[in-house]
This record gives sequence, C-alpha cells and structure tokens, in this order.
Amino acid sequence: MFRISHILTAVAAAALLVSTAPSAFAQASLTAEQALAAAKAVQAYAKKEGSDPSTAVVDKDGNIVLLLKGNNASPHNIGLAQRKAFTANQFKMNSIDWRDATKPGTPRANERETPNAIPLGGGVPIMVGNEVVGAVGVSGTRGGQEGDTAGAKAGAEAAAALVQRLQAQARN
Repeated sequence: MFRISHILTAVAAAALLVSTAPSAFAQASLTAEQALAAAKAVQAYAKKEGSDPSTAVVDKDGNIVLLLKGNNASPHNIGLAQRKAFTANQFKMNSIDWRDATKPGTPRANERETPNAIPLGGGVPIMVGNEVVGAVGVSGTRGGQEGDTAGAKAGAEAAAALVQRLQAQARN
C-alpha cells in the first residue's frame, strides 16, 4: 500500500508539473486576429507596389483561418493563394524554395504529387522560433512569384510577431 501511494503521489506531481510548465511545443492554433495581422501586412506590401492580391492564411494543421480575395484579383488567385499557403505549411519552407527543390529529375520530384501542393512561389511559413505555426499564401502581385513571396513574407512576419507578443504577455 505504501508503494502504491508513493507511485500515485509521483504521478500526480508529474502531472502538475506538465500542466503548469510552459512548453515550447504547445502552440495554440493560429487565431483570426493573427491571420488578420498577416493579411494587413500583405495589403500594405501590395499597396506600395500597386497591386491587390488574394491572401490565404492556414494554421499549423493546414486549416484555413483566413481567405481574402483581392478586389481586382483574377478569380483563380484565391485558389492559388490557398495552395501556396498549404505547400509552405506542409513542407515547412517557402513554396518558391520547395518549387526549386522538387524540380523534375531531382530526388524530391515525387513530392509534387502531394494533393493541393503547388510548385509556385508565394507561400511562406509562419515561424515562431523553430516551429511552424501556420503559413501565408499570396497570389496576384505585380511582381509574379517573387512578389507574391515578398508579400507572403511580410504577412508571415507580422503574424509571427503578434504570436510572440501575445506569448510574452501571457508569461508576464
């Protein structure tokens, strides 16, 4: 009986430590507020270059948090933005870099068969430390795939900054 009570006490103490200790791995899902911060940063980038692209933001599980069709964007841009965000999130890298890493004839070429992935620039993962917490996809800037990537990078950085700011506030 004495042994069982010690084991139960140890298990309870371990559970208490795990439940109260902040974890680098316990990232809540990306919020609408964080996705809006990303979209606003994309729009600010696009306004400077005179475009109005479509934007998609997904959480770490690839679920859509935000879809925003640019006012003058072509109808296909929203679907491309979504697939670019999915690609960046799925492969944990900028979609333009994944495009180059999976060219036909390369060892990773078969990754292009992944449903919903697209070998185009314009998707950027949202990084908090070394963890991908979601991704931003952009389609329809004047700068082509490089411009879409730059817009998505601005969005991903804005969302990551808000996530980090909110995490810091929660710790204090």
